[in-house]
Amino acid sequence: MNAPIRHSIVACQSDWVGEHCLALAHRWDPERLIVIFTAYFDETDTHGPAPTVIVAGFLGHAFQWRRFEKKLSKIQVREGFSIFHAKEFKARTGEFAGWSEAKRARLIAKLTELVRTTLTEGMAVALSRERYLSEYRAPPIPKKMNLDSQYGACFRCCMARLFDVLAERGYEDTLNVVMERGHKNAGDCERIFNDLRDHCKILAGSDFLGGFTLMPKDKCPPLMVADMLAATYSMFRAQTTAGTLDPAPFMPPRNPKGRLVWLEPQPDALRDLKVGFEKMRELKIKDWQERRDARKKASSSGEDR
Repeated sequence: MNAPIRHSIVACQSDWVGEHCLALAHRWDPERLIVIFTAYFDETDTHGPAPTVIVAGFLGHAFQWRRFEKKLSKIQVREGFSIFHAKEFKARTGEFAGWSEAKRARLIAKLTELVRTTLTEGMAVALSRERYLSEYRAPPIPKKMNLDSQYGACFRCCMARLFDVLAERGYEDTLNVVMERGHKNAGDCERIFNDLRDHCKILAGSDFLGGFTLMPKDKCPPLMVADMLAATYSMFRAQTTAGTLDPAPFMPPRNPKGRLVWLEPQPDALRDLKVGFEKMRELKIKDWQERRDARKKASSSGEDR
């Protein structure tokens, strides 16, 4: 079914949402789901041998993202910054040089409220290097398994959460993913995305995954806010671990609009990825055999005629 005609003019505007919809669906589609991902390395560990990786993302329909971007541009003008870089924000350098703690807190509050009032959900996942190595990279490793990077493992956890959201909606949506261009493991996430698409076809019998796109921050403003979420979560985790912050007031209600979900891999979740790979490999072999047998049967039936 085509989108209402009143959106046709809007779709032609030079904005990332409209261009993305036109590229994927060849029309302005206000109900198209798009999730924006970015990654942030926890500064407390980045310069050491064992960094914790934090990946954060937001979920919303194209129409929600358009409203989000318009409101974000107003915040940028009022607060006096063009691009949000988490490292500069935390270090008070670049555009954030000289910012007071009150002004930084005000910006985080405004961006958080923006998410709550316009989008479907925000999420962040953290994975320590120690857990990644001891639970995932350690033997045994299944034959022919292409192991995820630490960044990719976080991305896979976020995708698992998004699959739960899609299941709640009856798999009626198509999920498109946009990630920040430039990270060395962004290609690993694209491989995982395509791998999950194959899984969906076999396990669910449907393909509800759409496109995977890499974009720079200056071309996709919502990536800045995903960076903010990751940086905020980094500071949140550091302060709660140190006992200097009570996490209770920051934990969101279960089902509000624009909820924020903090994800931590469950015990054995990373090991289970290897078990799941073996099971999925068996299912793929079975699916291939069934399709091969079906082709042979169809071919022999044609010859009998």
